[in-house]
Amino acid sequence: MTKKKITIAALADELKLRLSNNKTVDCCKEELLNLASIAKNKIGNELVEVNWKE
Repeated sequence: MTKKKITIAALADELKLRLSNNKTVDCCKEELLNLASIAKNKIGNELVEVNWKE
């Protein structure tokens, strides 16, 4: 595994592609946690519609 920096847009594109193709995002757990931190700190008050599955 090689660490590299990519834009959030590139990460979002990759995640959307994986989810659209019914692939898992298990490979991206650390990246998703980092993205969640950025979202909380930078755009934390924005609203998004969600369908929670319990």
